[in-house]
Amino acid sequence: MITFEAPGKAVIWGEYAVLAGAPALVMAVNRYAECRIDVTGNHWALQSSGFNAHTELSLEELLASPSTGGLTGLVKAIFEAYGNPPAPDGVVVNTDTSTFHADGNKLGIGSSAAICTASCAAFAELFGETFTERRALAAHQSLQGKAGSGLDVAAACHGGLIRFQKGESAQVDWPRTLHYQFLWAGHSTSTVNHVAAFNRWRADGTPAPLASLCTASEALFEELSFERLEAYVDALRRMDQEAGLGIFGPVHEGLFGLAVDAQVVYKPCGAGGGDIGIAVSDNPTALDEFLTLAHRHSVQPLDLEIAAHGVHRIGP
Repeated sequence: MITFEAPGKAVIWGEYAVLAGAPALVMAVNRYAECRIDVTGNHWALQSSGFNAHTELSLEELLASPSTGGLTGLVKAIFEAYGNPPAPDGVVVNTDTSTFHADGNKLGIGSSAAICTASCAAFAELFGETFTERRALAAHQSLQGKAGSGLDVAAACHGGLIRFQKGESAQVDWPRTLHYQFLWAGHSTSTVNHVAAFNRWRADGTPAPLASLCTASEALFEELSFERLEAYVDALRRMDQEAGLGIFGPVHEGLFGLAVDAQVVYKPCGAGGGDIGIAVSDNPTALDEFLTLAHRHSVQPLDLEIAAHGVHRIGP
């Protein structure tokens, strides 16, 4: 049996700016996607938990299927990333992304990149090949239509807290003076749709609001402070208002208002609209007061912490 797992991710800052070449801070979080492979039988059985699916087919049928969508598409994309190597006639593939969901909704913490990365690593062992981030990214881009920057795959591969820019990752540390808490907006959103809307708005250029966001993202790497994070969120809001992307959906907008009153910085993580957000403060008492206010508005905190390790093998 071959089993690998990979962590999810949260974008602390740099969403959208990273698509214009600016750096982003990405946290690998302690929710893990798992891929388990057993070589057995004379056909391929593909099973998944999280998004529930079960498919049985021959190897020939698998290789003839399109590399878009679903578990079959994921496996086909991985074959292509490795150059379609020889494979056993009988394999059972089990994937599990159940920890990336809440009440039947995706949390928006990179489940597709995490399961793609874990599966790429497991299949590398099956194929007798070397796993690389490049191969995981190729498979993920095949599934996503080349949308996005690749930061979610980088987080799944490396773990920890990373500075990501133009495909390059570097480990960084979170300052002890800043305290954070993630919150769940209560509904999912489509990253692909948000990115598509963003690309239509920018039209391959860098409008002034986006340039300001890039500058604010870069400034945070020079000095990570409460004040500079406030400035970044202000730039993100201005761009959202200019572009009409809906990054600050109703729940995020409400939490932003509560945060201002509590002297806390709050922002959506990633594409926005729904999914998750993060509250940050240099005053733990103020952060606790904000969380009390959020609870009164029926918004629940998420128990997410930094995942120390990226994709790795588990079990015997």
